[in-house]
Amino acid sequence: MQSDDGLGGSLNEDELLRAALSAWSDQTMELLKWLEEQGDAVAGSRTPKQVMALGSFRTHLVMGLKALRYAEG
Repeated sequence: MQSDDGLGGSLNEDELLRAALSAWSDQTMELLKWLEEQGDAVAGSRTPKQVMALGSFRTHLVMGLKALRYAEG
């Protein structure tokens, strides 16, 4: 299946996947940077369980980025 890229061409499934993964990677890195910049302020209005969950979420995002790098390399 092919999709129009809006530029007069078409993208194959591999190109669509690469574009989606690239967008996810960029957004994930922005989110991780924002969380790092917020530091302890993120925990200010959250319960200890919520803070732990955010820490776990962050860890999984980092692992996802590493897995993506390994998959691409």
